[in-house]
Amino acid sequence: MWPFPKKIQIENIETESGNAILKALLQDGWRVTSEYSDQMFDKGIDFDAYTLKHGSDRIDMEWDNWFEWKITASESVASDLAARFSVLKKTTT
Repeated sequence: MWPFPKKIQIENIETESGNAILKALLQDGWRVTSEYSDQMFDKGIDFDAYTLKHGSDRIDMEWDNWFEWKITASESVASDLAARFSVLKKTTT
């Protein structure tokens, strides 16, 4: 068996919805372990990114001004997010 869990992408999440998801995850105890630098001139204008962790679970969130938010997580975490936040467009990576 392959040692890494299958990753799922949830794509084309509207900016406001993605912002609300990020805020809710932080309130739920997820912590930011990596973030697109505030020093980058285009942060929040053209691109933004966060890696969140909670225990052994990880979520990668990326935003750009063209496709808006994309979330990548393990199949179980992505399924939980899709159910909780009614985000349905999933693709496997």
